[in-house]
Amino acid sequence: MPDDELRQADLSHLSVAEMSEAQKAELRRRYLDFVQRLRRPPAPKPRKSTAAAVKWVPAKKIR
Repeated sequence: MPDDELRQADLSHLSVAEMSEAQKAELRRRYLDFVQRLRRPPAPKPRKSTAAAVKWVPAKKIR
């Protein structure tokens, strides 16, 4: 089966034991494509503040 036909083939009626190596490879490719589409983008790294942190002490006035 040519690659173009294999990409469009319905493999849902076959068990993995009945599939040829090309069909198994296509199933793996489809799964990896599916997982790639659902993957969340990486979380942004927290920004470091440029201002120096000042400890707050109650009842002390800031100049």
